[in-house]
Amino acid sequence: MTRFPPDRRRTLLAAERPTEALSRHGRHRVALGFPNSYEIGMSNLGFQWVYRLLNREDDVACERFFAEDEDDDRRGPRTLESDRPLGEFPLVAFSISWEMDYANFLRLLPAARIPLERDGRVEGDPVVLVGGDCARINPAPLTPWVDVFAMGDGEKLVRPLGEILRRDLSRERTLHEFARIPGFYVPAVHGPRAEEADEGRIVVQQLKAADGASREPPHTTLLTPHTELSDKLLIEVARGCSEMCRFCWAAYAMAPQVRIPAEAVLEVARRNRPLTSRAGLIATAVADHPEILTILRGLSALDFHIALSSVKIDAISPEILAILTVQGERALAIAPEAGNERLRLALNKKVSDAMLREKVRLIAASGITQLKLYLQIGLPGETDEDVGDLVRLVDDLRRIFLDEGRKRGRIGTLVPNVNAFIPKPHTPFENEVLDEPESIAQKLKLLDDAFRKMPNVTFRGMPVVEAVWEAYLAKMGLESGPILREAAAGVPVRKLVKEHRETILSVVRPIRPAFPGPPSDLPRGVFDPHARQASPWGFIHKS
Repeated sequence: MTRFPPDRRRTLLAAERPTEALSRHGRHRVALGFPNSYEIGMSNLGFQWVYRLLNREDDVACERFFAEDEDDDRRGPRTLESDRPLGEFPLVAFSISWEMDYANFLRLLPAARIPLERDGRVEGDPVVLVGGDCARINPAPLTPWVDVFAMGDGEKLVRPLGEILRRDLSRERTLHEFARIPGFYVPAVHGPRAEEADEGRIVVQQLKAADGASREPPHTTLLTPHTELSDKLLIEVARGCSEMCRFCWAAYAMAPQVRIPAEAVLEVARRNRPLTSRAGLIATAVADHPEILTILRGLSALDFHIALSSVKIDAISPEILAILTVQGERALAIAPEAGNERLRLALNKKVSDAMLREKVRLIAASGITQLKLYLQIGLPGETDEDVGDLVRLVDDLRRIFLDEGRKRGRIGTLVPNVNAFIPKPHTPFENEVLDEPESIAQKLKLLDDAFRKMPNVTFRGMPVVEAVWEAYLAKMGLESGPILREAAAGVPVRKLVKEHRETILSVVRPIRPAFPGPPSDLPRGVFDPHARQASPWGFIHKS
C-alpha cells in the first residue's frame, strides 16, 4: 500500500482538469492525504475544497497523497504532484470522513517513516494534522497518534493554518500556536480530554446561517474520469439539515443550515460548463433548499446531466421528477427509515404513511424504474410489530410502483436497503445502545425471507459484523488503541469483533447509564448533559 506506480501517477495527473488555476510554487509545503484510494478520495468534495483553499494561501503549496495498494520497492507513500516522500513536508494533513479509514491512516504513517506515536516525534518530524468529519465527531481514539485536530469548516480554519506555516516556527512552537487558535485541538497541549483548554472545551468553528448569502459554493477543484463520480462537477448547495432526525449527526452537529443562493450555484455551473456536462448537487437534504427548482431549471438550461443522490420525501414534486427523467434518469433514492408513522415520529421524521404512498406513486408515474428505500432496524423503541410493518410497507409501495409501471409499460424494481441503527455522537440518540447482534441477525433474516417472496424487490441488508464494528468505531475511546493497531495490521473485522467482543460490546451495548454520572430521568431522544460530559467526545462544543 501507499505509493503510485509511475505509469498510474502519470495517467492520473494527465487526466485531471482544474476548475481554477492553482499555484504550485509556495515555499511552505503541505501534504494533504485521504486515507483511501485516489478514486474515492477525489470523489470527496470536502477533500477537494480544502486542497483548493490551502493552495490559495500565500506562499503555501499543497500536494495530495492517498492510500494506494502498490509499493513494491518500499519507497513509502509519496505525493501525487511531485512524487516526494511525506517526511519532507513540515505538515502532513489528513481528511478523514469515515471511521472505516482509521486503519489506513495508521498504516500510512509508519510506511512514510513518520513515528506513529505523537510522543515519539521530534524536531524535524512532520506535524500530523487530522481534519474532516471524524475530527469533529469523536477525536478521542486517534489522540495517541495525532498532533493537531482541525475541528470545523475549512473556510474558518485554513487561513490561520496558513499564517502559522508562514512563521517558520519550530515543531514545538507550532503545536503551541495551533493550541491558541479556536477550533484546533492539540492533545499534547490541551490534554487527552482538553482539560487545559479554555473552560475545558474545544469549540468547533463553523459557518453561521447568515454566511450562506455571501459564501462561495464549494465545488470540484479537479475534474477527472478516474473517480467514483466520473467527470462530475460537484457543487455544495447547503451544509447541515433542517429535518433534525434524531439519529443524524450532520443535522445536529452542523446546525443551523447554511444555504447558498441559487445564483451563486449557477454561476459556478456556468463557469465550468465548458469542462463537463455532468453536475451533482451536494447537501444533506438537497431538495430542502428553498430555491431548488431555480437551481435545477438553471442547470437543465445549461444542458447539464444532473445527479441527486437522494431526495427528501416531502419535497418530491412532479416538476423535480420531470427535470430528472427528461435527461434519462431512471433511478432515485428516498429514506422512509421506518415502517410506520409511530416510529418515524419518534425519529422526528415528518413523513406520514399517506404522504409516502402519494410520493411513491408520483415517482413511479414519472418514469423512474428503480427506487431505493433507506430503512433501519433496531431503532430505539422498536417492537416486533414495527419490523413486520417494514415488510408491509415495502409490499404496499411495491404494488403502487407496479401499478403505475404497468400504465407506462415499464415495470420497476424496489430496492429496500436496510441498515442497523447506529448510535452517533452529538445526536439525541447518542446514549442509546446498538441492538443485540443476534436480534439484528434475526430481523435481517425475517426481512430477507419476506422480500425474497416479493417479485420486483431486491433486498440489501447490512452485515451484522459490519453494524457492530461501525457502532464501535463511532463511540470508542482510548481503549480502542490495541484494536485499531490490529486492524491496521490487516486483521479482518470479523476476527476483531469476535476476539474483542467483550470490549466492543461494552461500548456499543453498555449497561445503563452508558457513561458515569447522576442517573437521568430524561425522556428518550433528549440530550443528556451528564452522559455527554462523561463521553469520550464530551469536551467538544459548537460555536
